[in-house]
Amino acid sequence: MSVLSIYFRKWLLIFPFAGIVFFSFPAPKAHAMDPVTIGLLAPILMPYAQQAAAYAIKGCAKTVPGWINAGTQFINIFRLPLGVLQLTLGVPFGLFDCGIENTWKGLIAPFLMVKEILCMPLYFCGVM
Repeated sequence: MSVLSIYFRKWLLIFPFAGIVFFSFPAPKAHAMDPVTIGLLAPILMPYAQQAAAYAIKGCAKTVPGWINAGTQFINIFRLPLGVLQLTLGVPFGLFDCGIENTWKGLIAPFLMVKEILCMPLYFCGVM
């Protein structure tokens, strides 16, 4: 059996299943709101929007520590190349210990930054 026939058989199995999956779900439909309706509802809903804005502003203010922590971790990412340089070129100058510390902090910084960004909704709600 040639390689081409094996490749062709694989695609003969994939295409029908892909077609079944693709055509099984209906196409999404757009639901638009009439501009006149928006104009009529805006004065009615404005007091509620003003009350919600106060809570939104408080929530955004509570996320500031999270953004600061995420920015700090973003800057700590640059400690990885610094640590590698200290581990290689800085050994004769006694920078091995600093190199290990900077390399470690640079390695874990992306994960800590993602953790901080994923915790933003918790900061917004005041949980953290």
